[in-house]
Amino acid sequence: MNARHRRVLDALERREPDRVPVMDLMLEYTTCNAILGKRPSPLGRWLANPRATGLLDALFSRLDTGAALDLELERFLFLGAEAAERMGYDAAWLTYFPVLHYRDSKSMVDLFGRLSDVVVDESGNLTNPVYREGLIKGPEDWKAWDKRPLLRLPEKVNRAFSRLHKKYGDSYFIFGFCSYGLFENTWQPLGFERFAVAARKERGFLRRMIGFLTDLYCLLLEAMADAGLPGVIYTDDLAYRTGPMLNPRTIEELYGDSYRRIVETAHRAGMKIIMHSCGNTTSLLPWIADCGFDGVHPLEPTARVSLSEAKAAVGDRICLVGNLDVTHILVDASREEVFEAVRRAIHEAGPGGGFILAPDHSHPQVSVERLRWMVEAAERHGRYPLEAD
Repeated sequence: MNARHRRVLDALERREPDRVPVMDLMLEYTTCNAILGKRPSPLGRWLANPRATGLLDALFSRLDTGAALDLELERFLFLGAEAAERMGYDAAWLTYFPVLHYRDSKSMVDLFGRLSDVVVDESGNLTNPVYREGLIKGPEDWKAWDKRPLLRLPEKVNRAFSRLHKKYGDSYFIFGFCSYGLFENTWQPLGFERFAVAARKERGFLRRMIGFLTDLYCLLLEAMADAGLPGVIYTDDLAYRTGPMLNPRTIEELYGDSYRRIVETAHRAGMKIIMHSCGNTTSLLPWIADCGFDGVHPLEPTARVSLSEAKAAVGDRICLVGNLDVTHILVDASREEVFEAVRRAIHEAGPGGGFILAPDHSHPQVSVERLRWMVEAAERHGRYPLEAD
């Protein structure tokens, strides 16, 4: 076990490491390309060119684009891994999400039943598709939905992450990601209004859907563990900026047992597991800790999540991860502002261990220069014993 792995494990197990670890979310082509000095993929320019979209529409209508996208997503996985190594991070969130295919040049469908819009950023890079609507309208649609491609996911995920771990496993602590969580994978394929109806009147159907997705997620965990990954990011956005999207009691009734099973599966396989949920999760933090997660991310400052309050509430039971703002601090702030934001976060969440510094999310406007300042500031302010305020 090298120093970076030990540092991250110490933080996850709420011990004081030698220094507060730094993690990043390698989720954007633009950021990774900027770190490595690479140009955008030509596909992004073609998709943004109105004269090319007619040709692409005709091509996509005749071809199964899933296999080609799987290869591109594996290339992106290794792009992010290389960029994380170049930056000197202690840990990285690395993504392989082989569930997409193009419907046409403007939209994508995934294996779970989501229709999303294709998005190309200002640099000409593809970025995260934007959810449009669900394609599963009820029990009959779910029954008829072809689930065979979903059942092939664990093999794909194992193959890609095995190659990744072989090349980068000794460089830093890898947190793998390959699927959205149970809440997102139930409400989004249905659409939120249809999901709300099912949550009130069709619990049997909804529980069947959740049960299938839980089984699948546990198989994906086993696939990542067998590939050698030490950690996994479980993502499920449970909250708006104002608070939870569902009554916390309903979240427990529908998802509590499945969440605990997922955590137990990860732990039995020897992996650490971090829960990611955007929004104001303050009221959900005790429940997330009760489920057994090792860490929670992002503790979003723009959603009014207080890092010091989170530390006081659950800091003795779960590692706090993130909290560095991506609307100003890591976009256009001065060097002094970045250093002060890092110092403040470490002061609030670092005492006693149990804190990993990270951006609260990613988008194409995040500045590579400011990410480097983040790493420098952690080196200056994150050494244990921590400096007095």
